[in-house]
Amino acid sequence: MKRFTLYSAKYENALRNFAEKAAAADNIYINRICHKRGYAVNFAVADREAFCELLLALLFDIAESENPVYRKSEKLREMAKNLRQTQLYGRELRRLRQFIAGSKCLHIEGYVTFRMGEFREKLDMMIYTLIKKIKFGNEV
Repeated sequence: MKRFTLYSAKYENALRNFAEKAAAADNIYINRICHKRGYAVNFAVADREAFCELLLALLFDIAESENPVYRKSEKLREMAKNLRQTQLYGRELRRLRQFIAGSKCLHIEGYVTFRMGEFREKLDMMIYTLIKKIKFGNEV
């Protein structure tokens, strides 16, 4: 069983919701919840695959909420959810598995900012494409 800690300074509610989902899943146990300098949850993970899939969904949601355009537009958030059925999702899942295999903790904002660059670029390209369509009078 692997021990793992998630930290967040800005996304306490998202991390609480994640902890509730993880507690409901089999083979993922919450050891302790901390409130020092942000919010942290310690996990004991027996099923690393299930944990990675739950965590990646959380990271994708946070990456979308970090972008102010996606934060304001429900339609864009729905479009971004389609990226979860692409090869990009599989690559991000592999990267997250590798990270978790070699680490004991993950700072959510840092991981999204520095390790999920390809996903954030795709989100930006979606916005750029929509702006070009609007600019040239095409239907969105």
